[in-house]
Amino acid sequence: MVQGYPGQAGIWFQGDPEVIKDYLEFNPVGIVTNTLVLDGLVDTYGPMLGVIERYLELDNDGPVVVEVDGDTTEDIVNASAPFQALSERVVMKIPSTSKGFRAIARMKANGRESMVTTLFSASQAVAAVQVGATYIAPFVGPLIDSGADARAIVSDIVQVVRGRANQPYVLGGIIRNWIAADVALRAGCDGVVVFPHHFEEMMIHAGTSEWNATFRGHWDSMVAKGALDGVIDA
Repeated sequence: MVQGYPGQAGIWFQGDPEVIKDYLEFNPVGIVTNTLVLDGLVDTYGPMLGVIERYLELDNDGPVVVEVDGDTTEDIVNASAPFQALSERVVMKIPSTSKGFRAIARMKANGRESMVTTLFSASQAVAAVQVGATYIAPFVGPLIDSGADARAIVSDIVQVVRGRANQPYVLGGIIRNWIAADVALRAGCDGVVVFPHHFEEMMIHAGTSEWNATFRGHWDSMVAKGALDGVIDA
């Protein structure tokens, strides 16, 4: 089993907490933020600390991953502290840089979990594991956009960290559509992080639509025959 907070693989959500609230019945593993999304949310909800508190107040006990940044390792560590103080569920999301890896090592020494973001290579993944990252997030969408063999690259990343001591949870990042989600999961990622509307797109498949229409037709036929009396209202 991976060392991270969750005991299961699956879907993580990102985006507006008020939108995510309507998707909690799907039992997301956790919630992930990034500064691009947060920059928009603070215009709606106010300071970032309050935004993160909104995520923590949702009816979900999984991790809430909070992205921070800074010019130095000290900047990153110091910016992380107020969010870590909110809850043990808070996991810091740190850029895949030397200063970021130093920050992760210091957080690990203090018993706090972290996720490495902006990760594109196996060598970055190994370095992240070495400093104690609990989660790593290879950027699947941008790899696809670049024309690279995203599935092969992400699969290589998964393979080099599997079986190591303290192997991380591998979370496919920048998932913009069902194709990227499938690439990540087929490459061996433990989960993917998506906006709720992308989750809806992941549920759409031509084969599913065709067969659902067939079965629904026969269901409606039984309704018309009165064969479901006592089961559903007329």
